[in-house]
Amino acid sequence: MRASRIAFAAIFIAAAACTDSTSPAADSLTSAQLTKPPRKSGASAAATVPASLYSGYSPTSPHWSHITTMMTDFYYSWTTTERAWGGAHYDFAMSGTGSAWRATNPSVGHYPYALSWTTLTTSGSLASSYYADMKSWFSTRPQYALEKAFVHKKGSAGDSASRIHFSRWGSNRWAINPADAGAIAYNVSRIQRVVGSESGVFFDEASTGDINNWLPPTREFTTGATYFSALTKLVAAMRSGIGGKRILLNLAEYMTPADSAAAVAAGGVHLEMFNNFKQSSMISRWVWVGHLTTAGVFVDFVSTYSTQDMAGMATSYPKGNSTTNVQRAKLWELSSYYLAVGATPKLFALQLENQWNTPYSKLWTKAQEANIGHPLAIRVQVARGTDPQGNPYVVYNRDFDRALIILRLQTGWNAQTYGDGTAIPVVLPGGERWLPLNADGTVGVAITSLNLRNSEAAILLKGSKM
Repeated sequence: MRASRIAFAAIFIAAAACTDSTSPAADSLTSAQLTKPPRKSGASAAATVPASLYSGYSPTSPHWSHITTMMTDFYYSWTTTERAWGGAHYDFAMSGTGSAWRATNPSVGHYPYALSWTTLTTSGSLASSYYADMKSWFSTRPQYALEKAFVHKKGSAGDSASRIHFSRWGSNRWAINPADAGAIAYNVSRIQRVVGSESGVFFDEASTGDINNWLPPTREFTTGATYFSALTKLVAAMRSGIGGKRILLNLAEYMTPADSAAAVAAGGVHLEMFNNFKQSSMISRWVWVGHLTTAGVFVDFVSTYSTQDMAGMATSYPKGNSTTNVQRAKLWELSSYYLAVGATPKLFALQLENQWNTPYSKLWTKAQEANIGHPLAIRVQVARGTDPQGNPYVVYNRDFDRALIILRLQTGWNAQTYGDGTAIPVVLPGGERWLPLNADGTVGVAITSLNLRNSEAAILLKGSKM
């Protein structure tokens, strides 16, 4: 698994409810159709965009009825124009300045960045470098002992010299004791002050993997599992302390029962690098999203690769049916979101970029604005086989009010070739006029078939519904 971008950027700045069917729906592609020679394939010429395609937009959140959008705001070159654009396109933002977001979009959801189980040893922000504030708080509450609020080396005396100490992302940390009554009371107070009038708070480095990878056995906890269980109870206490507002935990790619319990306690998760067109286990990830949203957890579904990442993949991951390889990747990621979204997108946000040195208006994937309506059925596995280069393939589709989503999933870690030689023919169901939606928001002329490469997807608008 790749290293967290969010933790690196933030610390640098600071210091299954949904199942998969193997039987195709009545209007879905069939395995037989996939083996027929295509009558028309590849990218299509541009056509006039249907007038109703971008209907239903609201200048305040939620901006669209079919999708929820979110941004990680580590962008520090805002202009008045860019601020207005951001407020008009994102329903939620993490980090950045909440008041600036609300000035352009009063109903936007905003979550300040914070750490939960560690503090930087230096003095600084209440969100992540809170040791000085912690000492001040404890000094006026003699019923609690400051030292008990930390964890200590196994077998030690439990004094300040034996605190668990480590360096991560270039910052020196102490780990707190989430089971200590004083630590619990302090952190409830701290997070109340961090949240204020915001929608809640975001906790980075909050998965079982973070605990197991960085925290050794301690004087207070013999295993990472017991520590994480105590931390989950602390998260629940903090959420109660902020009146039930949502806490977003960065669980990244971890999907254990303990992570699930933490997600339910918090009410929200940020799944960093989770939406990955090079990931063969996306089926289990879609199921995990369904499990969380069904439990009432808000999910931020984050792409692995930004537009910037794609620049070095033009040869290995070419443009396919799209104008550029970036648009091909973003169309796949958008289609992946649609395969996982529930009956409504209220608890499921899409985040397509993790790039913070470019105005987001220049990175925006216009296709996510297209009103395709809501899902009419669950996602369906419609075909599997072997492509001309010997790569196994699996194809999914899902029917929406105004579109059909078709996605080819990479299958196996030895199947990481994505060129034209991997294409398989897909003949589309009859009885409809299919208009391909491009990532840039334009619409192609009607097609009856297309070629689908490894890790490629298509969003086909229903001409009769436009």
